[in-house]
Amino acid sequence: MNYFKQLILGTVTILLLFMLSACGSSSSDGSGSSSTDPTTDSTVSGVVIDGYLQDAEVFLDCNNNLERDLDESSYRTGEDGSYTLDLPDNASQCAVVAVGIAGQTWEHFDNGSSSEQLKDNLTMVSVDNGSYRVISPFTSLHWYYMNNDNYSMTFEEARNQVRQELGLPSGNAVFEDFVARAGDNNSYQNMVQTSLRMGEYMGYYCSQDNSTDNMTVKMRNTFRYMHQNVGMDNFTDNNIQPGRMDERFPVRMGNMQQ
Repeated sequence: MNYFKQLILGTVTILLLFMLSACGSSSSDGSGSSSTDPTTDSTVSGVVIDGYLQDAEVFLDCNNNLERDLDESSYRTGEDGSYTLDLPDNASQCAVVAVGIAGQTWEHFDNGSSSEQLKDNLTMVSVDNGSYRVISPFTSLHWYYMNNDNYSMTFEEARNQVRQELGLPSGNAVFEDFVARAGDNNSYQNMVQTSLRMGEYMGYYCSQDNSTDNMTVKMRNTFRYMHQNVGMDNFTDNNIQPGRMDERFPVRMGNMQQ
């Protein structure tokens, strides 16, 4: 009888040890998961375009200040302007910002046959919340309409405004890789040229605006100046070539601060 009691007790002990071992093994070797584990991060990728910008700094901007904070990781773009960022689940609505650096970031255009380094720092932003995000002067203008008290447009209203203002082929074109689509398509070829002119202007006037150190305010000032003193339709004019923007539309700091 004692033999059977010992056998039963031993069997129960083995079963209990097995159950405890199974419950505690979820992440001991780093390969398991449990309901208390943090959700795995996803990624956001895309391309930075003025022409394609190589060696631009890209980062998630969750506080909408258009500047990289210490807790915001960054990525340097490749030759084709591409980037990939880790995207925590709580950051899916964050803007993505790209900063081209004067004398360091390369701008590739004419299907890669022509390149030059940026003359001025160029900050651009996209508030598109897809998993693939283009960052360009067009997406930056879209941001402006959504983040300016004089407009305060919805996402769709801002998209339609940019399309109409610059004669883009569709609303979706605001968020497309228009360089890749240019080829023999005149509408997208015109977008490339318009983007180059806008980027030249944005970099030059942001660098000339000494009225503030706040990058968000600088961007708003620049787009306001573009509307008031240049007119957006000028950026679709083939007579305006990159490199001559400052000659035709010189900075008047009083207007920048209005």
